[in-house]
Amino acid sequence: MSGEEAVAAEYRWEGDRVARWLRNAEGVDRQLAPVTEALFDAAALDSGERVLDVGCGHGPTTRKAAWAVGPYGRVTGLDVSAAMIEAAEAADTSDHGATIDWTVGDVAEWTAPYPHDVVISRFGVMFFSDPHRAFSSLSGALRAGGRLCVAVWARRDASQLFELPYTVATSVLDEMGLDYEVPPADGGPFSLSDRAAVTELLEGAGFVDVGWAPHTFPMTIGGGMAPEVAAKGALELGPTRIVVPDDEAVRQAVVEAVTDAYCEHVDRDGNVVLDGSIVVVTATRP
Repeated sequence: MSGEEAVAAEYRWEGDRVARWLRNAEGVDRQLAPVTEALFDAAALDSGERVLDVGCGHGPTTRKAAWAVGPYGRVTGLDVSAAMIEAAEAADTSDHGATIDWTVGDVAEWTAPYPHDVVISRFGVMFFSDPHRAFSSLSGALRAGGRLCVAVWARRDASQLFELPYTVATSVLDEMGLDYEVPPADGGPFSLSDRAAVTELLEGAGFVDVGWAPHTFPMTIGGGMAPEVAAKGALELGPTRIVVPDDEAVRQAVVEAVTDAYCEHVDRDGNVVLDGSIVVVTATRP
């Protein structure tokens, strides 16, 4: 399997990947709190607006959008994974102001039942098999003058969050004489990290006024994890998981090395904090 094929398999939203995400969901939401804040600051949702949350997962940003637009607004949480939508519905037990429509669907195949004022997404638009078709569909889901506002990861090597455990892991594999396929620094979750390419993609899908706002935030791994726990988590999610084989001795060696590296990046409570780099991309449907 090539590096690109491994990335595609790892980031397919089904089965074990969904289960792993849901196990860590609460902590990940705390970790990504600064991303959520930047996304909503840029989206500037207003009372009564109709919002589409793409790749909504278990629904934290969907519920936040519902509070923002209030009882006269409406929010659609759309995700390709039925398990994610089931988790979102199970957690949606209180009144969020706006009506929330939880929907299972592939953006490229989905037709919006009504025009939306805003499309938002927190890391839910980087995995499209046909990006042009998917973003064209999102353009079609907006009213004239409607806004697109999405948070995406910058290149893997721009984020200490990903690059540190990946570099440590591959160093261990090199020392052990083990081969591995190198995943591209701009593949999978990092597929929308090139400004020129993203601008061309969005303009080709019918958008104008493409904006590009980079941010780097300190992120508390898993919402609060000691070095060894965070190191084990690095082997469950992200590019480090792709390169580390399913061999207990090798995995233990990697965990120990990553733990040592993480010990140099802890806060006063002993939790690992690493910088993560993102981009908030904005655009308008003319």
